[in-house]
Amino acid sequence: MLSNENIVLDLLDGFEQMAKEFPSEIPWCIEMGPKDSTFVTAIGSVIHGNETGSLPAVIAMLNELTDQDNPPLKGRYFFFIGNPDAVKAETRYIERDLNRCFHLNDSKTLEGRRAQELALVLSKVNLFIDYHQTNQPAVFPFFTFAFHEESYRWAAYMKAAQHFVTRDPRIAFSSEGLCGDEWVRQRGQSAVTIELGRSGLSHAAHQITLSSLRRVIGYIESELDHGRSPHPPSPEAKDQLNFFEVATKIPWPGDEAALLPGFENFQSVKAGQELGISRPGEKIIAPVDGYLMFPKYPKRNENGRPVEAQGGDIVQIIRPMTQHPRTAYASATQSDNPSASTSRGK
Repeated sequence: MLSNENIVLDLLDGFEQMAKEFPSEIPWCIEMGPKDSTFVTAIGSVIHGNETGSLPAVIAMLNELTDQDNPPLKGRYFFFIGNPDAVKAETRYIERDLNRCFHLNDSKTLEGRRAQELALVLSKVNLFIDYHQTNQPAVFPFFTFAFHEESYRWAAYMKAAQHFVTRDPRIAFSSEGLCGDEWVRQRGQSAVTIELGRSGLSHAAHQITLSSLRRVIGYIESELDHGRSPHPPSPEAKDQLNFFEVATKIPWPGDEAALLPGFENFQSVKAGQELGISRPGEKIIAPVDGYLMFPKYPKRNENGRPVEAQGGDIVQIIRPMTQHPRTAYASATQSDNPSASTSRGK
């Protein structure tokens, strides 16, 4: 029986072969549809090398789009694999987190150069959909990006998840650098990030990715066929997503810190609940009620120390929003440059 690693490598090979038939201006990117289309969409997979769950569905979607029985595409589409070198190395990234490289000022690392390549494609788009996965299990899939009206409408239309962890658009996702979706929204275009569940291949990730791609591409093609620019309507009340924001972040206390085993994204916790230890004899206690987000379980050496340097948060706690983000962040403008930082733990 083939291992998951072998399956992923076969998928990479299939994607690479298809990219030779439908090349774009950058490596590991497939371009389809007319270059003069009025609407351009980018589909991103495997920005992190361990987040391969969207790959089978992307390949299936590409096969559907190239079926000769289907009418010619009216939209222009880019499908890219973010970090194939990290996939082959079976790691999250080689030198630097690719999803922190979109200030585009790093030409020294592999990921910095790859971000500059991807920017050549992302600079053309009207819509960017970025498929991710979390390091730890998730109770259910969820969207996570700074609130932006058009992006939110696309997310709701996708019907890929019911929960949306969002933030004021003036707040950056990470102090380590700019994410790809942030870069696209700073340019005034729509960008949606979805977390499909725990990293790796799974039936659920396949189904969510494929159904959402079919829905989005089908809508774009239908609108263009009718001579309309694709702009999904604001969702009706029954289709609104459930909104969450960060209530508190617990900073990484030090190398002796460790969460209790088994925590998942969106797991409910109560104020006063023990979450782990900051050092022997000192407990990490949840300060508020809410749901855990991005719990961190680093790989450790024989001495129990993290193999890689840690920073940011050991875990976040999110809570439901009492207002629609449209109201809560009404004073924000999409042209604001993110300056404050949050920690992305996935």
